[in-house]
Amino acid sequence: MAALANTTDSTAINAAMDQEFIANFQHDFDRLAEILGIFGTETMTAGTVLKMLKVTGKLNNDKTDASKENGTAATAVTLGSSSGSSYIEGDEVALSKFNAEWVPVDEIKGVPYRKMTTAAAIQKSGYVNAVLKTDQKMLSLARGGIVSDFFTFLKKGTGAATGKGLQAALAMTDAALGDSVEGNGDEAGRIIHFVNRQDAAEYLGNAPITVQNVFGMTYLQNFLGVENVFLTNKVDKGGLYATPVENIHIFGLDFGALSQAGLEYATDANGLIGVAHGPAYDRVSVETNVLTGCTMFPEVMDYIVKGTVSAK
Repeated sequence: MAALANTTDSTAINAAMDQEFIANFQHDFDRLAEILGIFGTETMTAGTVLKMLKVTGKLNNDKTDASKENGTAATAVTLGSSSGSSYIEGDEVALSKFNAEWVPVDEIKGVPYRKMTTAAAIQKSGYVNAVLKTDQKMLSLARGGIVSDFFTFLKKGTGAATGKGLQAALAMTDAALGDSVEGNGDEAGRIIHFVNRQDAAEYLGNAPITVQNVFGMTYLQNFLGVENVFLTNKVDKGGLYATPVENIHIFGLDFGALSQAGLEYATDANGLIGVAHGPAYDRVSVETNVLTGCTMFPEVMDYIVKGTVSAK
């Protein structure tokens, strides 16, 4: 007998579970992107090299040495500059040397995960309950992997600061970051801070602070005199990081080539995550296959400062 029209079969259920998984991830990600003020992602092919920028150099307006080399004994005069420059009137302007070095640190790649839910578990609790509940745990851990990779990049930052106690450490970190940005002739808009949750615990208990859970981290809008603080165990106790929000880029993975090869994932519009539910008859189970394509990337090394909380 032919199947009745509009029957909800396993294919339809799998498709619905795919969309549920993606929607849950997208909801978490959209909240993070809203806080960061990042509303665009770049889709990249797997294998694209991720490079961090390191800028070095300083302005030079001292012609004394160059004049001596040319046999000129002219006296340097200051031309209305508060910097006390030693430019010699009418002489050649000195060269300022800057280096912008791109340092390869990793590649764009998808990170795969796979889970099986047994037939026994499905028969006991029902397909949606058995698969959905374990999917939620899987999604949480996959999201944590994305955040962990981000902190691997943050640790490559070149800035450092130390303060006695968390509040002073935050202030000194912001000062060091401001000096670095200003020294490169740039400016920072909003600064994002990442702090160990244990370091912040004693302050959280003594002040009326509103907290939000965002992408597995705790978000505080105003904390110890700074804005935009994320609490996470991805930061070692006694440490913190600060970087301008403009320094954070988000990349998604191009799932097109995988689809051409027969790996069909349901994905979001930006290639941040892909998921496929399907039967595994050889294990009498249902598989959940996840491929995370989201990469959070701080591009400029000099615009990342690691703070250290010293003893009070």
